[in-house]
Amino acid sequence: MGFSPSLLFYELREKLRARGGARTGAPNRPDHRPAGQLAWFHIDRLQDWPAVIELMNSLSDDLPDTSFLLTTEGAAPDDLPDGCAHEHLPPDLRGTMSEFMSFWKPDISVWFPQFLRPVAVQTCADLNVPLVMIDTGGVFEISQAWPFSPLLKRGLLRKFQKILSGDEATTIAIISAGARRSSVETTGTLQLDSPALPCNHAEWETMIELLAGRPLWLAACIDMAELRSVVAAHRQVLRKSHRLLLIIVPGNLDESDEFARILNDMGIRFARRSLDEDLEIDVQIYLADDEGEMGLWYRLAPITFMGRTLVGSTDASPNPFDAAALGSVVLHGPLVDAHSVKYQRLARAGASREIAQMGELGHALDGLLAPDRAAIMAHAAWQISSAGAEVMKRAREALIEVLETQKAQRK
Repeated sequence: MGFSPSLLFYELREKLRARGGARTGAPNRPDHRPAGQLAWFHIDRLQDWPAVIELMNSLSDDLPDTSFLLTTEGAAPDDLPDGCAHEHLPPDLRGTMSEFMSFWKPDISVWFPQFLRPVAVQTCADLNVPLVMIDTGGVFEISQAWPFSPLLKRGLLRKFQKILSGDEATTIAIISAGARRSSVETTGTLQLDSPALPCNHAEWETMIELLAGRPLWLAACIDMAELRSVVAAHRQVLRKSHRLLLIIVPGNLDESDEFARILNDMGIRFARRSLDEDLEIDVQIYLADDEGEMGLWYRLAPITFMGRTLVGSTDASPNPFDAAALGSVVLHGPLVDAHSVKYQRLARAGASREIAQMGELGHALDGLLAPDRAAIMAHAAWQISSAGAEVMKRAREALIEVLETQKAQRK
């Protein structure tokens, strides 16, 4: 077998982990391997499962005689489809992986990774099992973070026949880390497209008429602790853009009265939507405190500051893809744990802007108000957040190509 010194050192570490109690237990394996072709899928995060099961079901339609094996590090998903077995991924050691491969004899190994498993990858390569990597948001990190020899990473990446990359930055990074240029294709990230937030078309037309081409930006679902800084940033930019309108959506609509009191104390001219107050030309802030209208505001605003990314509960921060999918550039702070992968993808595509503290908001906003720049970033944001169907189609085509080639070679 083609085990380099660095791979042997890695395996020694894994043996010590196994002795320490990591990933123990007998495999949850059926009595017999399914007949016919078998596609082995591995996911590191259960949150990727909805997109992976959609891909699996799509492949089943085209290849009804193909069975599937899903491996995970932790619990199995609850909704395994017919024809799909599950097993916890064995410890990454030659003995356990050889036993695993001897039983399952997969015709393809498809990885949706956050991490690489060197022994598993090397064992597949030694047995001439084609390896495919499909990006669900973790491939860029694989190209950057690696606790072992760069030569080991390079050698492993070169064993993948196809790598479907989520964006150009990831493509460049994974090739620089060692993947073959000919094996990497920029397709977008595999995901399920979420339906766009709804919008009352009549309300949208009314707002377009009221705005009459007026520039605007949105502060979406902000925490009350962010309010004064958001208003200060708006006032800063008003010195150059006198007609600029700020739309504020409170993160907690029950606090709308307090938002209104603070705005009044700050001496700024505002109108309140829940009270049907008129959006007149001298109104500088529109307090959008009616429920269920985020789809309207994202459609109207070319730039959105995502609330609760600087202060407040990050669990309640809005989904940046909701704004991006409706053509709004995303501006945010560093507290993005609730949607970290989505923010990383937007950043790599040049579709968002991060600020470190509230004092930077006005300067960042001013830089994004140029129409040409905002339009380019908004298009990139839309592509990142809405490309799921095309990526799914390309992933299916790529796997069918590999499986059909493998089937022809084994006849």
